Amino acid sequence: MMTLRTALRDGLVGAALAVLMAVSATPAMSQQAYFGQGTHPVPQNHRTYLVNGLASVMPFIGYGFANLKAKLGDAKHYSYATPVEGRLVVQPLVLSEIRREFARDPSVQINLVGISYGGNIVTSLAAELYSEGIPVNYLGVLDGPVLAAIPPNVHRVDNFICRIPGCIGSKVRLTKGNNVTLHTEFKYTTTHVGLGDFAKVHNRIIGQLTAYPMLVAGHPIETVPAYGDAPGIDPLTTASIQ
Repeated sequence: MMTLRTALRDGLVGAALAVLMAVSATPAMSQQAYFGQGTHPVPQNHRTYLVNGLASVMPFIGYGFANLKAKLGDAKHYSYATPVEGRLVVQPLVLSEIRREFARDPSVQINLVGISYGGNIVTSLAAELYSEGIPVNYLGVLDGPVLAAIPPNVHRVDNFICRIPGCIGSKVRLTKGNNVTLHTEFKYTTTHVGLGDFAKVHNRIIGQLTAYPMLVAGHPIETVPAYGDAPGIDPLTTASIQ
C-alpha cells in the first residue's frame, strides 16, 4: 500500500515535472511573461564586433550583418572590399579597440561574429587575444573559408554552415588540449550571403548575448535563454550562468 510519504513525494515530483514541461513548451520570447511581467534582460557589460565578408561594402552583399547590427543596437559593424583591407585595416582596428576596452575594464565581455572572410578574421583575432590573455565571451563563425583553431580563451563558439552549392562549409576546430570552449554547430539550407541574414542565425546570436534573471532557491542568477526557434545554452550543464 502506498504510504502518505510516498504519495506526497510522487505528487511533488509530478508537479515539478509539469512546471518544467510547461516552461519548455512555452515559446522562448513568451517565457518572460511566464516568469513574470517584471522580468527584463540583465544589463550586460558587452562589446560586440561584427566583421562582414569580402565586398560587403556593397549593400546587396553585406545586408545581413547590417540588419543584425540594427537588431543588436550597440554592436560595431565592419564592412570592406578586399582581403587586404580586411587583414591590414579591419583586423588591426578591431584588435586595438578590444585592447583599449579591456585595459579600461578587464571585466568587459568581448563578442566576435564574422561571416565568410570575416570568419577568418574573427578566429585569427581570438588567437591573438589568447596570446595577450584577453578572454572572448562569444565567437560566432558564419561559413568562413580558412578558420584558425579556437583557443581556450573563448568561452563558447557557434559554427553556422549553409548547405547548398556555393557554400563553403568549413568546420570550426578547437586547439589541441582545449576542452573548455563550448562548441555548437548549426547547418541551414540557405545561400552563403543569405546566411548572414538568416532569421535563426540572428536569433541564436542575439540569444547568446542576452541574459534574464531567474530565481533559484530564492536567489537571482543570470541565464542565457533560448531565443526564437534557436536553442539557448542550458544553464545547468554549461558555464553560461554569469
